[in-house]
Amino acid sequence: MNSLLLVSNDKIFIAKFSNRLNHDAYELAISSSLEEAKIELAQKDYRMVLVDLSEEAENEVLLRFLKLKYPKVIRLAVMNASTSMDYYMPKQQNSAQMSWKKNIDNEELFIIIDKVIAIDAQVKNSELVNLVSNFKHLPTVPEIYNQLSLLIQENASVEEIALKLEEDPAVTSNILKMANSAFYNAKTGSIRQAIMYIGLINVKNIILTNAVFGNDGLPPETRQIHWEHVSLTNKILNGMYQELLGKKLNNNISSVGLLHDIGSIVLMSNFPKEFKKIVEIVNCQEGTNINAVEKEWIGFNHEELGGHLLDLWGLPFPIIEAALYHHEPFSEKVINKELVISMHVANYYAWKFMNINHYQQSLDVKAFSELGITQKMFDVFFENLKRKL
Repeated sequence: MNSLLLVSNDKIFIAKFSNRLNHDAYELAISSSLEEAKIELAQKDYRMVLVDLSEEAENEVLLRFLKLKYPKVIRLAVMNASTSMDYYMPKQQNSAQMSWKKNIDNEELFIIIDKVIAIDAQVKNSELVNLVSNFKHLPTVPEIYNQLSLLIQENASVEEIALKLEEDPAVTSNILKMANSAFYNAKTGSIRQAIMYIGLINVKNIILTNAVFGNDGLPPETRQIHWEHVSLTNKILNGMYQELLGKKLNNNISSVGLLHDIGSIVLMSNFPKEFKKIVEIVNCQEGTNINAVEKEWIGFNHEELGGHLLDLWGLPFPIIEAALYHHEPFSEKVINKELVISMHVANYYAWKFMNINHYQQSLDVKAFSELGITQKMFDVFFENLKRKL
């Protein structure tokens, strides 16, 4: 049975939550303060802690405490209905892994809880954890990432953050590239202005991407191909949202395209011979799913590996989902359907543009109707985008 801890002073919300919870599947405890929650956590192992951020400022402190002291516990946040929020993205990426509005339908809320726990179990699969622990080439979170996280937590100024980032020329260069892209159009050479345009969460994602592509087990040619792929995927994804879906992709995840395929990078650097054979099989057998072949030859596929690494690094669930399901966008486990389906389309068309067939997956054409567009509309958008690339 999964144990949940709800931290809130809202008696009405607590009553609704408790009354609708499946008590055969979940054991619920309730705390009304930071100190009460700390006592509960010291006495019992909890699978998930739900923190009400709508009332107590100290609850944000609790989320940071959880991440530091209990990193394996799932951290979810609930907020007032007035809070602006897309894709269940957390207000504080450093703390909560996912958020939702307090007026969410109870049935939807418990579906989300079930799915989050299922995803958490999938990315923490013990066999995968054991395999990854023996990898020779495994990207680690750079020290500058940890330093940046600490600066953000301490509410450091943009000037302090910029000075820290400027210590790494490669990171600085990629931040400026994103800020000056068509999506942001910052037209700046200033890292300070770039930070203001793209946001600190995207800065952190760029740092992680640099760490993955700096992997010393990856041949330079392969590294270049995949860097081009994730960059294109990110451009297509953001363009889709702006021009086809009529909205701007949430700033918190506007660099998610850069992270969606990190599993492939790490897999290739650790299993070069196996991956070469996998590519040969996929090339020889039309319609073969590369994920299935990867699983047969290695024991897991690049989506599972990517989801595991992003979870290990503490990224929010929407970003983990994009890596975990971009080839299976209609999986019943998916929570953020629009994002994952859009990623599926962007990933496919990025490979198509590059004309590299042995990495290309099939496209589920249901994606277009699910997004409320037609394939013809997308093709027009894509032809226009290609002229800008």
